[in-house]
Amino acid sequence: MTITADAVLTYILVAVGGFLVKVILDKIKQSAEDKTDKARRFEEQSWKTEITKIVREENLSLKKELSNRIEEIQKENRKNYDYWQKMYWDAVDRLEKVQKKFENLEKQDIIFYRNLLIDTCKEYIAKGELTEYQFDRLTEWYKIYKELGGNHQGDLYYKKAVALPIIPDKHSEEDQKMHSIFDYEDLVESENKNKG
Repeated sequence: MTITADAVLTYILVAVGGFLVKVILDKIKQSAEDKTDKARRFEEQSWKTEITKIVREENLSLKKELSNRIEEIQKENRKNYDYWQKMYWDAVDRLEKVQKKFENLEKQDIIFYRNLLIDTCKEYIAKGELTEYQFDRLTEWYKIYKELGGNHQGDLYYKKAVALPIIPDKHSEEDQKMHSIFDYEDLVESENKNKG
């Protein structure tokens, strides 16, 4: 069998044609896949766009709602802050008043013990002597006066009085009254402690 040039040419044409058909079909198939892929991506993109749009709207709604709630809370907090700030400053004012009253009481105590100390010292200095009991009482008042923050006004009188001669207790009527008053106060205080 002889192969003619026409047959070879036909064979080549068929082979090339088959190849071309295959290439063309592959291109058509690829094009169809690309279009399907593009359509799918477009559809996905559309859904994503739609979902993004819905999410954004929800976010804006939530932000607005949160913003309104935060504003309400801030107003409420401001009212509470104003209330507690007023309560704080009222308490500070009351504490300052109590402090002033306390300071006044301390000053009154100091004045009382200073006057008591000086007057008693003057009395003993005028007598020129003091008893053991008077010495003890005077020393106790002086300590209290100094513990309260008394200054040096009573020091000179106290030093002069304690430098006087000390005589044994005779218990004058006045001393006995004072002694019995202190004893009574001590008795009442000890009874109150025993009850409590």
